[in-house]
Amino acid sequence: MSSPMDPHAARSALDGAASSAERVRSRARWLSTYMGAFAVGFAILTLVIGLVEPPVLRYAGFLGGWAVFTAVMVLWARRQPAHLRGSARRMAPAWGLTAAAYGIAIAVGTPARLGDVAYWSVAAVVVATPLAVGALRERRA
Repeated sequence: MSSPMDPHAARSALDGAASSAERVRSRARWLSTYMGAFAVGFAILTLVIGLVEPPVLRYAGFLGGWAVFTAVMVLWARRQPAHLRGSARRMAPAWGLTAAAYGIAIAVGTPARLGDVAYWSVAAVVVATPLAVGALRERRA
């Protein structure tokens, strides 16, 4: 059997545990940056789809730019050492709402509204908002 800790040793152990927990939490904050970057990426992607002419540049920007951006973000995410408990559950609605908004914006806006700056600007904001809000909420988790 181990002997009971004296109050000083107990306080020191609790302080060490709190310090370790805070270090893990700070290292897990990367997910909010990841979500924020994807919010910006989706906004830019939405603008590219709706406003870039000629179509060959639109689709090159869409396919090439998005592929490079996504690859860089996934590689960066794989290098991150910590995740907060429940982060997948917290971020799933933001990803789902962004995907739905993007799909609706594309379905409504192409081809009828190609080149319409007002439509695509609003669409970009609407598409990015769920991930941006999710990023802010994850930062506070």
